[in-house]
Amino acid sequence: MADEPTRSERPRTDWPEAIRAQVEIWQGLGEAASHIAHAKRALFLAYVAEGFTESQALELVKTI
Repeated sequence: MADEPTRSERPRTDWPEAIRAQVEIWQGLGEAASHIAHAKRALFLAYVAEGFTESQALELVKTI
């Protein structure tokens, strides 16, 4: 039994800091999703401008 590791106290969580970090993560995720949506719309419009139908352009954008 002497070889067993000793248990330490349960680490304390700094909840306000954890919540602030989570908010930053979600804000970053929202911003990234917005950039992705704008890029996909630009691709869609470019495909349509090149002569693809809207349904063809949509299928092409879905593959990305």
